[in-house]
Amino acid sequence: MDVTCTVDDGILTVAMDDGDLNTLDPAAFAALIAALDDHPEPAAVVLTGREGILSAGLDLRWMQSHGRAGVQELLVGFGTCLLRWWTEPRPTVCAAGGHAIAAGTMLAMACDHAVATEGGFWGLTETQVGLQMPQFGLALARANLRTDRLEDLLLPGARIDAAAAVEAGYADVLAPDQAAALALATERAQVLAALPAAAYAGTKQRLRGAQADAVLAGLHADVAVLTEHLEG
Repeated sequence: MDVTCTVDDGILTVAMDDGDLNTLDPAAFAALIAALDDHPEPAAVVLTGREGILSAGLDLRWMQSHGRAGVQELLVGFGTCLLRWWTEPRPTVCAAGGHAIAAGTMLAMACDHAVATEGGFWGLTETQVGLQMPQFGLALARANLRTDRLEDLLLPGARIDAAAAVEAGYADVLAPDQAAALALATERAQVLAALPAAAYAGTKQRLRGAQADAVLAGLHADVAVLTEHLEG
């Protein structure tokens, strides 16, 4: 996964591109965390993917080839990455120029605002591939989804289109194409960046800090339970 960082007019844009489906592995998580840690100066952050896709989810082939210990490493790394983005003090906006499936949906929800694109599909589809939803995924879903849609989307692992994703709360606004999604996300980042930074960061911490700390404290134990049925 190539994670590229560019800064323009005070906005950091973090773009993911693996030349394919933008599936995520431990190296990608480390790069996404480093993107924030290594660029403290910009006032806001935009996260985006490649043409047609934000991410299709975790790298299942990586999981299959690394056994239980590898799957645990992957899930712990992903949870750590998501919570780092979810509690980033600066405004964060996702421009999902296409599909955002499973882990892709979680990445979008970890941002403060998300732009979906017509033609893209979204959904927390974990149950469809035999995975239980980790606590970090539940925390993000509860913070973003309409309460009346939470169970009917997560239990069957429903995949929905971009317009339905906005209606349900996975994303906030719909764009017609990838260029428009990135433009809308950048515009939103600039608006949020104009707010008093300390007040924004402090309010975000009050909203999410205790929940994030609790999920992090139980992350290893939760992942151990999720993977206890796996071999190797």
